[in-house]
Amino acid sequence: MTVRVSRTCTDLRDDDGRRRRRDLSRPIAEFRDRPAYVLLGDPGSGKSTSFEAEREALGRNACLVTARRFLAGDPDAHPEWCNRTLFIDGLDEVRAGSRDARTPLDAVCRHLDALSRPRFRLSCREADWLGANDRRNLAGFSPDGDIAVLRLDPLTDENVEQILRASDGIDDPRSFVTAARGKGVAGFLENPQCLNLLADVVTAGDGWPGSRLELFDRACRLMLLEHNDEHRIAARTSAPEAANEDELLDAAGRLCTVLLLAGVAGCATAPCGRDTDYPDLSRCAPEYREPCRRAISTKLFRAVADGRFQPVHRHVAEFLAGRHLARRIAGEGRSPRGVRHGVPARRIVALMTGHDGGVVTALRGLSAWIAAHSCAARHDLIERDPIGVGLYGDVGGFSTDQKRELLASLQVQSSRLAPVSRLATAFRTLATPSMVPVFGGILTASGRERTHQSFAGFAARVLARGSRLPCLSDTLLAVVRDRTWLPDVKSAALDAFLHNCPDGREKTLRLRELLADVHAGRVPDPDDELLGILLMRLYPEELPPS
Repeated sequence: MTVRVSRTCTDLRDDDGRRRRRDLSRPIAEFRDRPAYVLLGDPGSGKSTSFEAEREALGRNACLVTARRFLAGDPDAHPEWCNRTLFIDGLDEVRAGSRDARTPLDAVCRHLDALSRPRFRLSCREADWLGANDRRNLAGFSPDGDIAVLRLDPLTDENVEQILRASDGIDDPRSFVTAARGKGVAGFLENPQCLNLLADVVTAGDGWPGSRLELFDRACRLMLLEHNDEHRIAARTSAPEAANEDELLDAAGRLCTVLLLAGVAGCATAPCGRDTDYPDLSRCAPEYREPCRRAISTKLFRAVADGRFQPVHRHVAEFLAGRHLARRIAGEGRSPRGVRHGVPARRIVALMTGHDGGVVTALRGLSAWIAAHSCAARHDLIERDPIGVGLYGDVGGFSTDQKRELLASLQVQSSRLAPVSRLATAFRTLATPSMVPVFGGILTASGRERTHQSFAGFAARVLARGSRLPCLSDTLLAVVRDRTWLPDVKSAALDAFLHNCPDGREKTLRLRELLADVHAGRVPDPDDELLGILLMRLYPEELPPS
C-alpha cells in the first residue's frame, strides 16, 4: 500500500543556490493556482504519487495521464482531456535524446496546442530536464505564457516517520531512523521508494544493506517470494516446477530489458489488439515464454488492466535489466535450454548510445545499473554519461581507479553539474580514504574559472555526505578563508568541514576563530549562508548571547 504524505517542493526560480532549503520549501498544494508547472525529482522520489494526490484534490476538474499515453492519443478522441487541468506524468520515460529536434516535448506542446492550451502539470526526472531550453519551449503553450519549474524536496523527518508507521514490523520509527543514520544508509531515508525497500528488507530479518545495489538486489529477491493475488492469473498455465531465485530474476530482467529497449509500457498475457504498448508474451521465443509468465506472476510486476502488466517501478525495471545485461556480458546467463550467452560490452553500450555519442535519455537508468553490475562496460559508460552513472546506479563498488576516472569525467562535464549539484548524495561513496589525494587536488588547484568553481563546489558537497575524512579538514577550512572562491563554494566547504572534522574542543576553537575573522572582515566576501552555518553550530550552545 502506498502511503501518501504531504510533500514540499522548491520553485527553482526562487533558488539561487545559497539559501537554505527550509526557507524555500512550500507545500505542493500552494501551487494549485498556477496555470502550469513542471515537477522534477529523482527516480522513486514520489512524483507520480504527488500527482495522484493533486489530481484527486481537484476532483472532476483534473485528469491524470502518463506522458506515453498522452503522446500516443489523439486529442480529438479524448474529451476527458478538454477543459481540465492535465497531469502529464513521466516525460523522461518517452524522451528520445536531447539532440533530436523532434523530441517528445515537441509532441507534448503540439497536443497542448490542439487542446487550446489547458492548465497542465508535467513531471520529469531532474537530470533529464533540459533546463532553460525546455522551460522556454514549454512556456509558450501555457495558458499565461509562463511555466514554474518545481523540484520535489526530499522526505522530511515527519514524512519518514509517517511512512514507517504504516510499515509492518516497524514498531519504533525513530529508532529505525537512528539506526539507518548510524549504519551510513541515511540517504535511503530521503526517497520514498528507497525508504519502503529499506523497511521491507530490514523487517524481513536479513539486516541492513550497505549499498543501493545490495538494497535493490535484496528487495527484488523479497518481491519474488511475495506473490500478488492479482498476478496469479498470469501463472495459471505455468509448468508445475518452480524456478529458483536467480532464474526468476534473470527472466524478469530479460523481459524488462526488452520493454525498456523497445520503449513500451509493459506486456500482456494475451494479444491486446491495436495496443502496441503491451505486446503479448506469445511474441517471445518459445523457450522464454514460460519463464516470463512466472516472472510477471511475482510482485516485481503489477497488473494495470485485464491481462496487462508493468514492472512495479521503472527504477526496479532498470535494475533488473542492468543485472540481466551484465550477466550476458559476463557470459553468466543461460537460455532455458541451458546454452550460455556471452555478448561484448561494446555491443550492448552501442544499443543505448545516441548519434552524439551519449546515452539516450530514456536509457540512462538502465545504463547506470549496467555500469554498477558490469566492470567490462563501466569504462565506456563512465565516459558517455558520468552523471547518470551516479544518479541512477551505484558507484560504491567501483575500484579506486574507476572512481578517479568517474570524477575526471564529471569534471569534463562540470557545466552540466549545476542543475544537479544538490544531488551530490548520489556520489557520496566516492568520498573514501583512497580518494583523499583526488579531492585534495580539486580543492587546492589554482584554477578559478567558473567551471572549476562549480566542480569544486560539487566535490565539497560530496565530501559533506560521504565517509568522514578528517585529513581533509584543513584543506576545506582553507577554501572557506580563501577570497578567490565563490561564496557558494565556501559554504559547501564549510558544510564539509563540519562533517569531516572530528567533534571536540579543537573543532569548536577553530570555528570560533573563523567566526571572529568573518565579523572582523578578515575572511572576505562573507555571506548569510556562511554566517548562518557558523551561528547554528555555535550559538547558543557555544557562544554567549551578544
